[in-house]
Amino acid sequence: MEKPLNKKTSSKLEETLVSTFPRICTDCGKLTNKQFFLTNPALQSTTLDTFIKQSRTSYVMAKLAIEEFYEGEMYLIFAIKEAITVGSLLLMLEDAAIRDNASKGLFDSDCADAFKEFTNQVCGMLDNELRPKLPKPIHLKLTNTVHINKENANTALREEVLNEECLILMATMRILGFDDGQFILSVSKLVGEEFFCEVIEENNRQFKGTILAIDDSNTDLRIIRKLLSSEYKVLVTDNPNSALSLLQKDHIDLVLMDIYMSGVDGITLCERIKRNAMSNTIPIIMCSSSPTQENVIKAIRAGAVDFLVKPFARQKLIEKINKHIVNNNILLNSP
Repeated sequence: MEKPLNKKTSSKLEETLVSTFPRICTDCGKLTNKQFFLTNPALQSTTLDTFIKQSRTSYVMAKLAIEEFYEGEMYLIFAIKEAITVGSLLLMLEDAAIRDNASKGLFDSDCADAFKEFTNQVCGMLDNELRPKLPKPIHLKLTNTVHINKENANTALREEVLNEECLILMATMRILGFDDGQFILSVSKLVGEEFFCEVIEENNRQFKGTILAIDDSNTDLRIIRKLLSSEYKVLVTDNPNSALSLLQKDHIDLVLMDIYMSGVDGITLCERIKRNAMSNTIPIIMCSSSPTQENVIKAIRAGAVDFLVKPFARQKLIEKINKHIVNNNILLNSP
């Protein structure tokens, strides 16, 4: 690689993914009939476009669809040399032949099929390991593998996949008898952060402010994070009852809250926030996909500073948030 990627702080995501390594090493050892090790893991942030363009090699990528509660994609990424090695091991070729094929870049159809089977097995290992470790149900499914390099990246992957910020876990992969390689796992930053409702920050990342989004629709929370996370630190919860504790634990600049939620509705929660001495100065924007004049009036009376109609337009949403964060800072800092 020509440039180092932005190093991330430690996170629950990194800890959880690394905790799958013992199972992967054991099962891959049985699968390849070789001692298999993963060491020196590091979680980094970039885009796949940058990652591929900075590389001096081509890759084979296995796309894993993320299903059930979480939605998105995960990618297992192997340099072509490592893909040939693991594919050839499944074909039970002699070590000398495998090394020769890898040095020549011979990735024929049989090796490609064997590599696909290898990644399918790793997909199953990750699925079994992650299911009991994540807060919500997850299922991983291998959908395809693709040979990718600088020249074909724009046609092999969709533009939004290439340019979306992602978290890449890289580890040294050691297969006894062969040169060390890399085991690379990539997941969208939005999806990776959603696993544990955490914000994974670069050490020097600067945000305009911190937003707490409260909504019992996880789809709407995903949309909010996608719209705002490039400029704001966005915390989310689908449990209205946890809002007050989050407001007291974290520094929140603004609350974005749905009016219709199961359990505690937005109007009631807004009133509770405004009655609490530790949170009553935080501006609250209420929102709804089916607003009524009565509810808008109730929201303002409960203490909300504004009202937004779903679906959100990004520019309108950001303008409203900027306005009320700035206004609140002026109010708090005035003599």
